[in-house]
Amino acid sequence: MRCVLRGLFATAFSLLAFACSAGDSQGTFTEGKDYKRVREVQAPADPKRIEVNEFFWYGCPHCYAFDPAIEAWAKTRPGDVDFVRVPTTLGRPEGRLHAKAFYTAEILNALDAMHPALFDTLHKQHQPLNGEAQIQALFNRTTGVLPDVFSATFNGFAVDARVRKAEQLAMSYGITSVPTLVVGGTYVTSPAMAHGFTEATRVLDFLIDKVRKERAGR
Repeated sequence: MRCVLRGLFATAFSLLAFACSAGDSQGTFTEGKDYKRVREVQAPADPKRIEVNEFFWYGCPHCYAFDPAIEAWAKTRPGDVDFVRVPTTLGRPEGRLHAKAFYTAEILNALDAMHPALFDTLHKQHQPLNGEAQIQALFNRTTGVLPDVFSATFNGFAVDARVRKAEQLAMSYGITSVPTLVVGGTYVTSPAMAHGFTEATRVLDFLIDKVRKERAGR
């Protein structure tokens, strides 16, 4: 269910491995098994809001498979929850290109169109996106953005700063594989830990409630 830092994919998982356990159905989850604490807890910018970060890489097939589930969850998330995708490079040159593509789309207000297009191009159409020219062409086909606008944004300070910030956040949390979810800057889970995509969203809801109660002192 995940892509590891050095590109070693966990191929041992099968669909049968994602069956919901009795414990999951009761909504009870265990620290150290279904979730754990991040390496460095981050204080929330707003204690009244709970941020959920999805760390992902466009080149990861498990992230692509997980995307519909996390997208569906995000559309029905609680009102006090903010969902933020965080692209990671996994130490790969193409990972950095893909992270720059994400933030370029974000700055150009084209993320709704480009996020699925980037995933589909890599995993459905099996076309590599390992160069700036290929990514620029995809942006142009998908959104009509002009090459000079794309280039100025893609290679600009704002994109570079966001990529650096994302990498620092991943390091602080101790993220070494994707897809991975961080809740409230405190807890981390993943489809691999939860043994399934739907199961991961259940753990996610559990952790959101846990963070909410802990902040309220309950």
